Amino acid sequence: MIRSMLVAMSAFSVTTLMVVQQLPGTPAADSLQVNDSVLLTSPYRTEDRRDSLPAVDPLDPMGIDAADLSDRTVVFTIDDAYHSIFADAYPLFKQYRMPFTLGVITDYVRSGEPTHANSGGFMKRSEIQELIDSLHIEVASHSTSHPFLTRLDSATAWKEIQGSKVILESLFGKEVMTFVYPYGDVDARIRRMVERAGYRIGRAVRSGTPNFWVDPYRIPMFELRMETRLADVAKHIRGRKTTVLLVHQVVREPSVFTEWSIADFGELLAWLDRGNASVVTLSALFREWWVEKLVRFTEEVAAAYPDGRKHLLFQEVDVDATEAAHPR
Repeated sequence: MIRSMLVAMSAFSVTTLMVVQQLPGTPAADSLQVNDSVLLTSPYRTEDRRDSLPAVDPLDPMGIDAADLSDRTVVFTIDDAYHSIFADAYPLFKQYRMPFTLGVITDYVRSGEPTHANSGGFMKRSEIQELIDSLHIEVASHSTSHPFLTRLDSATAWKEIQGSKVILESLFGKEVMTFVYPYGDVDARIRRMVERAGYRIGRAVRSGTPNFWVDPYRIPMFELRMETRLADVAKHIRGRKTTVLLVHQVVREPSVFTEWSIADFGELLAWLDRGNASVVTLSALFREWWVEKLVRFTEEVAAAYPDGRKHLLFQEVDVDATEAAHPR
């Protein structure tokens, strides 16, 4: 049984992509005092910082050679569920049969109305359902209204965290395992709420290597921003077994720091496909990690007892036969 599960859920390395959009009416990222955020620049500061980046290798101008990526796993986490993802990125994901994790703000998916002049609105329920049916994407909660959770009282924060889970599970009929912290804003109190609400995973906004054993409620990511070069993304993926990518919007001509080029995005997916990389959802990665741990444990037990005898930690014992003193 375990081995068949292992075949079905093969070992993997993971890279997660996240896409984020600054929402209107919120302070610039320079002024944010949040616990776990890596928003290091103002969302409205668009000066080009490419001059400080290393020169491109003339022998590999895109920085994405035909490397073997069969031992690499990439997770695309897409925040906010902007309609541009459905219109522009979905056809590419569908072409390469790649799933992703979609962080949904429940107030917005129900209204479908834009909150930013250039956003073009959010996905509707029917569009998200199409993504589920076509690509088996994972629907994750991105809260009810996208607030700074650490600034809320506990009752209001609980409604944002637990209430959004209930709504999404009602809308789509699937368990919601992942919570995506708005703005990456999380502290110990909010983390405990996310765990208590029944989520298995929390995706943060910070750099690092994903590790479900150390802290499944602060999974780090690598963000695709306007100034992020395709070559740098490829280097990041090649350099580690597991990568989680954060994406907000994919557009033809990026003008806001959370937007990334659709041309580069298409090149990235094609490169992952050529290299046979494993592209999975965050919840699938979590399940595979636990299966891997379970298989490793059973193999260690089998190695410790090669004769195949059953060794029980607790055996049925006739207490009276032992003549040991015990309370009646």
